[in-house]
This record gives sequence, structure tokens and C-alpha cells, in this order.
Amino acid sequence: MCASLASRDVRASPFLALLGLCALLGACGGSSYTKRDFIARADAICASALRQTRSISPGTNLAVYLAAVLPVVKSEADQLGALRRPPGTARDRSTLAQYLAAMRQSVGNYRQLAGAAQRGDQEAVASAEASLASSPLESLAASYGLTSCASPTATVG
Repeated sequence: MCASLASRDVRASPFLALLGLCALLGACGGSSYTKRDFIARADAICASALRQTRSISPGTNLAVYLAAVLPVVKSEADQLGALRRPPGTARDRSTLAQYLAAMRQSVGNYRQLAGAAQRGDQEAVASAEASLASSPLESLAASYGLTSCASPTATVG
């Protein structure tokens, strides 16, 4: 439809040409990006990361397991951070910013956990696990309206 609209011969005043261009842009999908769009993309990212982590065998060695999980968790956080932010209320923008900050913090906690497991430092492992357990990530995701990212079985948190 857009191609047929664009190929029409416009022989009118510059004002009518501009008006036609505006209509053309609207007809070609110039719709706005919404919170619903963001949520759909974010939840797809979280669901994919969860599938990936579930495919990693936990085995008996925590360090080996975390070495395989950490890249998935980091990729998930990077992808979520790269998503375009939708317009919204100040509260929504604040909640989303807090969620993304908590996601970055959780990646750091996973790095600490992986390093501690690699070193065999049980005290540091317990500390990193406690930090992950106390993360507000799930509640922030749920507050924003994310479902896959708010799941208790999500990859981060």
C-alpha cells in the first residue's frame, strides 16, 4: 500500500504535497513506540535467556555452571539495556530505570559469584548469593508490567 501511495503523481501546491507526505508517513507505519511494545520485546528477551540457561546442565561444579550461565545473563542485560525506552509517565520511566539498574547490578553479582566459585571462596559465594536473593529485580519487573522478566525462575535475580 505504501509503495502505491508513494508512486502517485502529486501536482499540487507545496502545502498539499507536504500534507500528502505527512499522510504517507502515517500510512506507512509511523505509529509510536509504546510501553506495550517495550514489554513484548523485553519479555521475549527474558524468555529466550531463560530457555538458554535451562539448557545448561547444572552438574556438580558451580564454577563450571556459572561460567556457562554468565554470558547468557550478560547478553540478556545488554539486550534489555539496548531496547528503546518508550514514553510514559514519570513513574513508569523511574521504575524502568530502576529495573535496568538492578539488572546491571545482578550481572555484577553473578560475576562476583562466578569468581568466588572459581576461587573456592565459600564466604564470597554466600555473599554473592545473598545479594542476588535480595535483589528487587523481580518486583521492579512486575511493577513495570513485565511478566517473563518478573518470573521467580528468570535468569537474573
